Amino acid sequence: MRRFLATNVSKNSIYISGEEANHMRNAVRMSIGDEFIAIDGSGIDYTCAITNIDKDVKADILSKSQNKAEPEINVTLYQAYPKSAKMNEIVQKAVELGAAAIVPFLSKRCVKRPSGQGDKLSKVALSAVKQCGRSIIPNVTDVQSFEQALELMSNHELLIICDEEERQRQLYTALQVGASDIGIVIGSEGGFERSEIERVKDCGGIPVTLGRRIMRTETAGIAVLAACFYAKGEMEY
Repeated sequence: MRRFLATNVSKNSIYISGEEANHMRNAVRMSIGDEFIAIDGSGIDYTCAITNIDKDVKADILSKSQNKAEPEINVTLYQAYPKSAKMNEIVQKAVELGAAAIVPFLSKRCVKRPSGQGDKLSKVALSAVKQCGRSIIPNVTDVQSFEQALELMSNHELLIICDEEERQRQLYTALQVGASDIGIVIGSEGGFERSEIERVKDCGGIPVTLGRRIMRTETAGIAVLAACFYAKGEMEY
C-alpha cells in the first residue's frame, strides 16, 4: 500500500497537502475511496481512505498501528561530504538500513564543499522512508563544519570512526558494548588527517579497521551501518 506524509492528523481524519497531495492527485492519480498509509513522523502507521481531493487531500482514518520497521537502536551517520551526487545515494541507503539521523560535514580533505543541503537531502530521506516502509523521518542536517560535527559526536554512547591506519580493533569488537545510541564517522574520498582522527578520539571516538580492502566513501558508511544493525539483531524479522 502506498505511503504518504500527512500534514495534519486529528482523531478521525488526516490531511495531506503540498507536494505530497500533488503527487497523489497527478502522479499516482488516486481517487475518492482509495486506501493508503499515512505517516506523521511519530512512528504510527495510519490506514486511511480518501474522502475528498482538492488542493489538499482529506482522508478518514480506518485504523492505526505502531510501525514495526523502526529500529530499537538509534544510529547516526556522520559523513564527510563526498564528490559528485554521492550524498544523495548515501542518504537514501542509510535511511533504508535504519539510520536515525545523517550529518554531512566538511573535513580537510573534502573536495566538494557545499553549504546548506539539508532541505534537499531531507526530501531524499522522505522518499526513502516511504519506499522502505518506515514511519519516522530521519533528521538530515545542513552540512556542518568539522567543529560543529564534533559537538554532535560527543553526545553518543558509542562513537566509531573508520580509520585506514587502524590495524587491531575490529568493528565487530567495538559493537559488542550494549550501547543503543551509536555514532558512525566516515571520511571523504581522501580520508581523514591524523589530527582529525585525534579530535574525534577526544570526543570518545573509537577507531576501527574495516579490513584489508579500501572502500569508497559511499560504500564504507553503508557497510558499517549494515554491520551495526546486523550485530544488534535489527536484521531479524
